[in-house]
Amino acid sequence: MRRQKVIYENEYRDLPINTNREKGLGCLSSTLQSYREKLDYMADNHSKLLQVRFDLRYPSDNSVPYDKSHISRFSEYIKRSFARMKTGGHLVDMKLEWVPDKKNKSSHPHYHCLALVNGNAIQSEYTVLKKAEHYWGIVLKNDQDGLVHYCNKDRSGKKQENGLMYRRGSADAEEILEKMQYQASYIAKARDKEGLPKGSWIRGGSRISKQ
Repeated sequence: MRRQKVIYENEYRDLPINTNREKGLGCLSSTLQSYREKLDYMADNHSKLLQVRFDLRYPSDNSVPYDKSHISRFSEYIKRSFARMKTGGHLVDMKLEWVPDKKNKSSHPHYHCLALVNGNAIQSEYTVLKKAEHYWGIVLKNDQDGLVHYCNKDRSGKKQENGLMYRRGSADAEEILEKMQYQASYIAKARDKEGLPKGSWIRGGSRISKQ
């Protein structure tokens, strides 16, 4: 992997991130920058904003060979699906961010994904999660359960927040933005990138048009 700048501070552009300098756990600045472009764009353009985290995995039995085109096809399918969706007169306007990870013992990488959508059009994270299951299954040609992790429980099985909803002007608006970036910073973590298959992308997703 090409060497990238790693941030160990506990904030990025005035919002918190999940780092630990003593343990050598930092975040890639390029991924944080890409995410913040999406967050700022969506918060500026929509009075309500829903953020959803999920992971995409391959079957543990290695029945599906790894192909780097899987994630790009998934990304195009789910973005195209939501691009056509309109609810209550509001376009979903999905912005997607994804990064690959690979544990030493794993034969395939997995993908950490984050979706930002217009909260006036979609109020539930499960609308996004079910679409992710549908399209990941199509891409892998595999309907096995559990290939999309909902990221609503921690490693010990304790329930954790997902489906964070920002409402512009609300009393907790700043607090929710802080939670959003802290949650998103997990996908920017620098570790578990060195073992990626040759030619793998470091990140991908939606692009924000520069005005």
